Amino acid sequence: MTLIGFQNNSVKEGTGADGKKYSPFNDVVLYFESASPDWPGMVMVAYHLYSSPLLLGHYQNPECGDVEVGSKNAPAEGYLFFPYDDYVTPSKGNVETCQALIGRKVKRGELIGYAGNVGEHSFASFCFKVSDKSINPTVKKGNRNLHWVQPALFFYWKSYSPNASIPSGVLTYPFEIDGYQLPAEQHDVNFKYGSKK
Repeated sequence: MTLIGFQNNSVKEGTGADGKKYSPFNDVVLYFESASPDWPGMVMVAYHLYSSPLLLGHYQNPECGDVEVGSKNAPAEGYLFFPYDDYVTPSKGNVETCQALIGRKVKRGELIGYAGNVGEHSFASFCFKVSDKSINPTVKKGNRNLHWVQPALFFYWKSYSPNASIPSGVLTYPFEIDGYQLPAEQHDVNFKYGSKK
């Protein structure tokens, strides 16, 4: 898949969907588009991330860290997908300090980010938008043929061994399980990829 956009909504203290205050409130959001002919046009969004090796300046440059609560100028760049609008945002905030590798392709097994915290809960969330011939009536601006799907209903989940032969069309997410381990340097939350695409 290809990194097509990002937004940094992380704050020292934020309000969750339940209305409660949480500290910290990690919310780096990454937007990817499928580069596979098996899933043309599919968009994957990862959010509530602490950081990503695809944002070279995040937490490396003091200007690309947590933003102020309620900031309308949170660093963002590229294609962004929301419930009602899909659009390209002009670079905003101090986006250049984050040095996002927009356009970088990531392959199966490559690290895209580190799970963040919302208060004491550590997790990362994923959303998927898939292409269909039908029109999505909720999208007011953007590609009306993309539809949000419930991952638990649209996909089935299965654990593969590290050396498994993965069938065409299968999406995989390498979690450290059943003997699979990330390379040691990728355990460091300051790990960053090189700037080459």
